[in-house]
Amino acid sequence: MPGGGARAIVRISGEGLARLLGQLLVAESPGGFAAGPPRCVAARLHPELAATWGALAVDVLWWPGPAGPTGGPLAELQLPASTPLVDSIVAAACRHGARLARGGEFSLRGFLAGRLDLVQAEAVLAVVEARTPEELAAALDRMAGGSGRRLHAVREELLDLLADIEAVIDFADERSPDHVAAADAAFWRSVDERLAGATRTLDAVATHLAERDAAGADLPRVVLVGRPNIGKSSLFNALAGHAGALVADEPGTTRDWIGARLEGEGTACLLVDLAGIDRTATAGSLAAAATAVADAEVARADLLLVCHDAADTAAIPDVPPARARIDVRTRCDRVPAGSGRGEAIATSVHDPGSVAALRQAILRAVAGLPAGGSAATLRMRVGIDAARVSLDAARQAAGGGGRDEAVVAGHVGRAVRALGEITGREMSADLLDRIFERHCIGK
Repeated sequence: MPGGGARAIVRISGEGLARLLGQLLVAESPGGFAAGPPRCVAARLHPELAATWGALAVDVLWWPGPAGPTGGPLAELQLPASTPLVDSIVAAACRHGARLARGGEFSLRGFLAGRLDLVQAEAVLAVVEARTPEELAAALDRMAGGSGRRLHAVREELLDLLADIEAVIDFADERSPDHVAAADAAFWRSVDERLAGATRTLDAVATHLAERDAAGADLPRVVLVGRPNIGKSSLFNALAGHAGALVADEPGTTRDWIGARLEGEGTACLLVDLAGIDRTATAGSLAAAATAVADAEVARADLLLVCHDAADTAAIPDVPPARARIDVRTRCDRVPAGSGRGEAIATSVHDPGSVAALRQAILRAVAGLPAGGSAATLRMRVGIDAARVSLDAARQAAGGGGRDEAVVAGHVGRAVRALGEITGREMSADLLDRIFERHCIGK
């Protein structure tokens, strides 16, 4: 993934990798790129590349065999973060038979090799895109595989239970009539206990997801947007209840974005303050860079607070017309009472009542938004809910007077399929390709 930094990484995987590395690099560590355990290999550029770049030192993380992250040979070339250098090495690799990876292909290979489940694969992208400590913590938690492992364990337990139920059905005619009643009672007690245990685990995972959302990850984003120096940061501080954003009379005081949790009336959101959008900024300037950051955050917003200075008649910057939005007039204490602009909510940081009215309007609007959260989190919730419904139906069928093993097995099978869809065990190859390629999961 392109970006600034001290080091760049070129990742290469596939059969014949040792031969390719020998055409790109000269190994200096004992054993070089021969088979063996995973290791770090010191190397320098091959003379073909060194003619342009010199005998540059390169560290290579080398997984020779199937124990690697993708289930096959894999190497990571650690290089100085020079775009021309990286492009040159990638081009040389392609000349010698490599090809560029498709979007998400490395994560897809890791998934197919059983190195990570679909929950972890989706978390790779969440780690890359995390913009707050809470979002990063939530993504790292998913990537560590805690929730995925617990769901996988429940699925395995339900598969065992399903096999036991099927065995009872298959061998029903071979049971002695003298022991049927006692055996049936013990069997159904065991079924209920195992279903109850699976339900408790699903409830625990669902609670963990809810707690993670409550900590700030996957909260709806409410973004203040407008021209520079119109009082957005002062309004942000008033809404948040603390001085989180710098405030000054000079335009462009805010360069990046800052967030604060806003909650009440059973609703919560992430309030985001942006740099003012300046479409006249010179390309390459700080103001232009700040506007680019602001545009990216506007694109991620669930609700826009479009701010106008009450004393300013200039047009506001373009914002996406289809966005949910609230129009806000700032610094109304600077204009005569009663002057206004359409349906905009009038505010002044010196009038706590106007700030409270805007806060209530924000929370009402957030409460009316469609269910939010990342696609991965939403898919986990839906899958857990579906499995939970099936387990409840199975427990009800197992505890009733007319117990029927086939009915219980059907409900348990549906729970297994719902959990398999979360971790990717039940998805078709076509659907997996779409998830990894179209959504570019990870790298």
